[in-house]
Amino acid sequence: MASFVRYSPLLLLALVLAVPIAGQDALRWPIYATLLIWLAGVAGLTGRAERGFLVAVAASVACLLVFSAAPRAILIQAADRGAQFVAMMAALGLLRDAARNSAIVRNCGVWLIAQKPAWRFLALAAGGHGFGVALNMGAILLLGTLIKRANTLEAAGGDARVVAIREERMNVALIQGFFSMMLWSPMAISVAFSLALVPGVTWFDIGVPALGLTATFLALAWLLDRIRFPPGRSLAPPREGDPPPVTMALPMAGLILGLVGLVLGAKAFLHLDMIAAITTVAASFGFGWLYAGYHGRTPRPLTATIQHLRRHAVEVVPEMRPETIVLASASFLGVALAFLTRQWGVSELLDILNAPAWALSVGIVLFIVAGGQIGVVAMVTSAIAGGAVLGMSASPLAPVALVLTLQVGWTLSAVLSAYSGGTMLLARIAEVSPVRTRRWNLPWAALCFVIYAGFAYLFY
Repeated sequence: MASFVRYSPLLLLALVLAVPIAGQDALRWPIYATLLIWLAGVAGLTGRAERGFLVAVAASVACLLVFSAAPRAILIQAADRGAQFVAMMAALGLLRDAARNSAIVRNCGVWLIAQKPAWRFLALAAGGHGFGVALNMGAILLLGTLIKRANTLEAAGGDARVVAIREERMNVALIQGFFSMMLWSPMAISVAFSLALVPGVTWFDIGVPALGLTATFLALAWLLDRIRFPPGRSLAPPREGDPPPVTMALPMAGLILGLVGLVLGAKAFLHLDMIAAITTVAASFGFGWLYAGYHGRTPRPLTATIQHLRRHAVEVVPEMRPETIVLASASFLGVALAFLTRQWGVSELLDILNAPAWALSVGIVLFIVAGGQIGVVAMVTSAIAGGAVLGMSASPLAPVALVLTLQVGWTLSAVLSAYSGGTMLLARIAEVSPVRTRRWNLPWAALCFVIYAGFAYLFY
């Protein structure tokens, strides 16, 4: 049984990948059984946050049984969504594992860190953004570690002030670049969730405005850095030699573009939803990347890849267990809360308020950001807000505008919350308090909010 539990996330991934072939009805109960066995097997290893989410799932089930005349359909939809996100996390974990020892990823990271001070912020913001598209949280782990190693007292000429300035500038560039990715990327969990929540909207509907907002936010990040640390006032000793050639970064840029293209292609031509497209591409690409790493190095690359998957199940999958449980629980709650908010009169209250579209959008963003400050993940607050708006009798927000609203709220919540996974991971690597990262990012996030409020006023 212990071995089955260990391999359950990968088995669940295989079952979910087989759904387009065998059909959802044929595989639904094997998927549920695998998910329940895995949860039962790891229940004793969960932390307080994971247990809290599992309790919330149980409470939402009880509420659905009480308040819904037909709870079975909602529970099946919620369980399907939770299983899909477990499979997606397993696929992204496979992709992240393949990147751990990749020369392509390592060379690009070294190139980013080695840029001259005038270009380093822009390089790291772009790197955090691009690496985030391909590796999700792996971007912060990789680049955050490289920043920590590079930012030494010796490299700063023995000046502790330079170390502190570099620590803030490089980590701010990384985290603002990374979280901006959540606004538009087809590989982002936030995008997959929002598109699954709001029916009738695809990535191709939100892509252009989301990319426009992302470019604006990144340009603002760079401008604020230039204002605070203008060129020509560097306290650090001059760097010896030229930075490494850009050719070190080009293979990683090609890999990122390839992943985005494959996900959008799977969505457009295979008619998969965004969650299924991400899962399929990440799993296939990750397995192929692992195989390519062994090809030419061993006479039996397929055997070596399978052995690597066994080690992956033992070493890497447990590392992702907390975030996987939280994400699966939150996705289940997303479906349940979208129904319950309508049942409890939240949608009717919004109808009575009759706020204009831009004001409703701005209010939703503030609601999601506020939830992040007390540890409520954006997936839950997005589900509550999205469900309430979708339940209105006459919502002023068009579906595309609602998705963009949720994406902006998710992005600003993540960058300002001391409880978001990316913030806590970077704080742990940099050995600073997560609250400190919030202070670093507050001016940028506040200005991004003002810009988005103006955007919503003009276009909604």
